[in-house]
Amino acid sequence: MYRAVVFDLDGLMVDTERIALECWIEAARDAGWEISRETCLTLVGLGQRESRQTLLDRMGGRFPLADVSARGRVRYLERLRSEGVVVKPGLHELLDWLAARAVPVAVATSTQQALAIEKLALAGLSERFETVVGGDQVAKGKPAPDVYREAIARIDADAAQCIALEDSEIGLRAAHAAGLACIVVPDLLSPSPAYELLAHAIVPSLREAQRLLADMLAPGGD
Repeated sequence: MYRAVVFDLDGLMVDTERIALECWIEAARDAGWEISRETCLTLVGLGQRESRQTLLDRMGGRFPLADVSARGRVRYLERLRSEGVVVKPGLHELLDWLAARAVPVAVATSTQQALAIEKLALAGLSERFETVVGGDQVAKGKPAPDVYREAIARIDADAAQCIALEDSEIGLRAAHAAGLACIVVPDLLSPSPAYELLAHAIVPSLREAQRLLADMLAPGGD
């Protein structure tokens, strides 16, 4: 039934969400505003347009979004480029396992494609993915299904044949809306009870995700 796997990026393959959260809080503080951790968590997984609108809705129209966004991006890129990008445990083993079985893979991320490609390079993952679809390449970002639909179209697969790997509720909703089965490996925040039933499974690490994939990708797998 299943023949391809589509990966989220931030929080799923690379440990970057915590850095982004810290940079946003620091950037807002530099501009004279306080953003709570809880507010930042509501942005996890959203596309750029969607996250900016959510932030304005929560902080009010006076919030200096352009200034804070620019400051935050500079901090974020400086940290990624100076500290490097940490890969989540079990990722290399999972990618090796999929490659050995010639399973098609792709990336479907809310991050802009150019930055996603840079993060993959910083993490030593550039050669792992030929197909990388960013949130700036589709009309609507996650939780809309657009980025997943574009990714599976590029690898010439049907949604019913694909498994998504996600770390956030927003990503789970996007994958489900696109018709993919979704395994969630939570990073900063687990899906809420209202949405966790959309997941095929919720597991603590990519190693457990690989065990599920072994069954799902097997002939006749479920």
